[in-house]
Amino acid sequence: MTSQQLKELQEIIHQCMQDTTIRFAGIDLLREETALSDNVCTVHTTLEGGCNATLVLCADTALLVRLARIIMRSEQVTEQDVQDVALEYFNVVCGRIAAGLYQSARISSRFHAPRFHTGAYIPETPQSGSCVLGYSGGSNEKAQLMFLGLLTPEDQVCQA
Repeated sequence: MTSQQLKELQEIIHQCMQDTTIRFAGIDLLREETALSDNVCTVHTTLEGGCNATLVLCADTALLVRLARIIMRSEQVTEQDVQDVALEYFNVVCGRIAAGLYQSARISSRFHAPRFHTGAYIPETPQSGSCVLGYSGGSNEKAQLMFLGLLTPEDQVCQA
């Protein structure tokens, strides 16, 4: 993958995260290198087709709780509410990433239904490339979106 392709991939991922988070909850995520807290949740899925990759969102539980509270318009949310909102939110982000890859490079991919895990979790993946984008929310919540894989089988490793 060329440095230009890497920049385009990072921009697609960033735009999808930013636009979806603002649209869903009015939260403006700042892109920055960040360390997550010890209290995180993970949502992940795989892309197949023209792009074979795993997408992983690790986020401070506080950010996911805030998303759930805003989206459900309730201060009281259950763990199941947080999980449901995280899955739907990530589903939209992944759909936008797949659409962005198609619009930008005519790479057609589909993704599986996202899965949720309490704690940090990186699924085993045969691909060795990765792009990791870090985010910070307005209330000091952190998140990382990882793209683990290759845009096409011919691509080299993608290092952010």
